[in-house]
Amino acid sequence: MVSVVGDNGYEFVGHPKDFEWGLLEGNRVLSHNASFDETLYFFGVEKGWWPKVDFAEWHCTADMAAACGLPRSLKNATAEAFDLDISKTTRDNMAAKRWENMPEEFQKEVSDYALKDSVLCLELWQKYQEQWPDREKLISLTNRRIIQRGLPMDAALLKEQLETINQRLFEAESAIPWAGEKPLLSRAAFDEECHNHGLEPPKSLAQNDVDAQEWLRQFGHKYKWVEAVTNWRRINALKKKLEAFDYATLPDGRYYGGLMYWGGHTGRFSGSGGNLNLQNLPRDEMFGVNLRHMICAPKGKKLVVADLSQIEVRTLCWLAGDRDTLDEIENTEDIYEAFAIRMGLWAKDRGSLKEKAPKLRHKVKAIVLGCGYGAGATKFSEMYSMPIDEAKGAVDLYRDRLYAIPKLWRRINNKLRQCYNTRVPYDEPLPSGRTINYGRIKLVKQNDQISHQAIVSRNGKRLPMKLWGGVVAENLSQGLARDIFSDMIVRLEEDGINLIFHVHDEVVIECDENEAESILERTIEIMSTPPTWIPDIPLAAEGQMLTRYQK
Repeated sequence: MVSVVGDNGYEFVGHPKDFEWGLLEGNRVLSHNASFDETLYFFGVEKGWWPKVDFAEWHCTADMAAACGLPRSLKNATAEAFDLDISKTTRDNMAAKRWENMPEEFQKEVSDYALKDSVLCLELWQKYQEQWPDREKLISLTNRRIIQRGLPMDAALLKEQLETINQRLFEAESAIPWAGEKPLLSRAAFDEECHNHGLEPPKSLAQNDVDAQEWLRQFGHKYKWVEAVTNWRRINALKKKLEAFDYATLPDGRYYGGLMYWGGHTGRFSGSGGNLNLQNLPRDEMFGVNLRHMICAPKGKKLVVADLSQIEVRTLCWLAGDRDTLDEIENTEDIYEAFAIRMGLWAKDRGSLKEKAPKLRHKVKAIVLGCGYGAGATKFSEMYSMPIDEAKGAVDLYRDRLYAIPKLWRRINNKLRQCYNTRVPYDEPLPSGRTINYGRIKLVKQNDQISHQAIVSRNGKRLPMKLWGGVVAENLSQGLARDIFSDMIVRLEEDGINLIFHVHDEVVIECDENEAESILERTIEIMSTPPTWIPDIPLAAEGQMLTRYQK
């Protein structure tokens, strides 16, 4: 079924073969999930199901909704935009039914339901499209084109690693004493087995619980079943990722997965959900499986992988107006050496920090990455397993030598208080021309502490978020980094360099083997050139030519 409405009053709902596709020639087309609808349309053209039409443009109103601070789903977006409560009962009742077996009255209900979706899609566009800048529309479209190219997969390796992970899962289950009698992850069964061995069970088994991890380190290798229980969930999650790769790899040997435009309130891209998040693939091999190695250049091709160097460190300094540090960054080959000199921990005449004092460089890197968003000594100590006195010294050193950053936090805190007191919505402009909006600020009290709170959109949901100088500075730094990176994606595509994938600050390009070197050089050149709207930020990029994707 296809449903179409026009701003001229035209309406159609029915079988695609009965629709006059030529009506769309030269017109703007809208879908509330263009990643699906447009891709299906192109697939149908290839199959000869319907004619090829030259559209003026095709936009995604789900992307638009997210960029305008609305929930991504059509139901929730229209609920917030128009105060409508759209029932999904009809869609639910369609499950497992064929059109020809539906009663006539239910066919009409389904048709009306489909047509209403198109009406709401158009109404959303008419209300919000002027709030969605043309540059953002182009980024949304470019991201969709990248997804449609698919990722080349090593089918043989995928099959081999599915067999490996199934074997690892079987071995883990076989080592759990209560397997087959009680749920494998039963906490009661786990505690009972602990008591059987004279062990006091930990209060938690969470990976982020310090005490739990210490308990597992102490007993995990001594008792095979303890290690099996803790590994089973990770092995099973890895299996689901492999199965997701397998499920969405088509006969052409390419995986078609999602990269979601505007996945969070800062505008950053995200994975499209489900068991496999392309934005968060494990870096290393786990349980005999390397997910990144599944992505493999076909014969005669290469993968060109390039990423921006320390982009969020640079954007934070720019937002803080720290011109001196930016100039030092621009005039050094090693950004962390520049920070070491700024902190008084190194001198230029001592030579290369990376070569002469790698441990010091590692510490400086930790300080730069860990202290930029307001982490105190206790938090910094936990982040880097550092003694509290050493952590306090590191935090004090950062705040003293890079004083422009704490000054940025204070400016943000002052603006938060002002917006709360005057009941003015809180927003922060970015040099790209867009604004990160937080809406009305309220005060919340928790554990005898009062803080500012906003409601923001994250992956299509409206969630509360505590705001203070450090976390907003992080948002702004990430948002600016996203805008710079998005500008580069568009410029690369306009230069004829076709991406097949991107993650955070990294692009992956598939090209002919004999062109890989020149494409890598051109990619690094483009990614090292700032956008026209922020010409004074020093950028750098690096890359490599690969057969298999890796980091």
